[in-house]
Amino acid sequence: MIVRSARGEDAPRVASLAGSVFHLACPPDTPSDEIARYLREALSIESIVDTINSPVHQVRIVEVAGELAGFSVVSRDPPSLGITTADGIPELTRCYVAAAYHGSGAARVLLRHTLSDITGAMRLMVNDHNARAIRFYQRHGFITVGETSFQCGDDMHRDIVMVRSAG
Repeated sequence: MIVRSARGEDAPRVASLAGSVFHLACPPDTPSDEIARYLREALSIESIVDTINSPVHQVRIVEVAGELAGFSVVSRDPPSLGITTADGIPELTRCYVAAAYHGSGAARVLLRHTLSDITGAMRLMVNDHNARAIRFYQRHGFITVGETSFQCGDDMHRDIVMVRSAG
């Protein structure tokens, strides 16, 4: 497995992967049209290029034999959540791995490399129905510090806010 910084030419593959797995991060009853709308608005090729080129974002990809297995995005300047322990620290906004690579170690390797570039604490938000992701993040030192909401089109989701302390 190779983990590296994403480049603009990776955006089509990243958008395709996001489109294939985003629904897994949502509650099972999320309307498919709202998922499609969110993908068009937030995970299009153009928005991914903008994120890759943004000075406040870090985008990493993990490849296995040249195939994109997953990607992560860190925002170094996320908006306030009104949760003291989660505000003013970088946020892991995406950590997606293709379903074919679930259980392969790709997510662990990607997260380890992503965390290695951050000094200090980091936060993330994960849907409260996504038990698999919650357990994964707990195994990597994230603890629940609160909750927030996440808008997927017109559908409102409840997210758990998790923080991993420095070190």
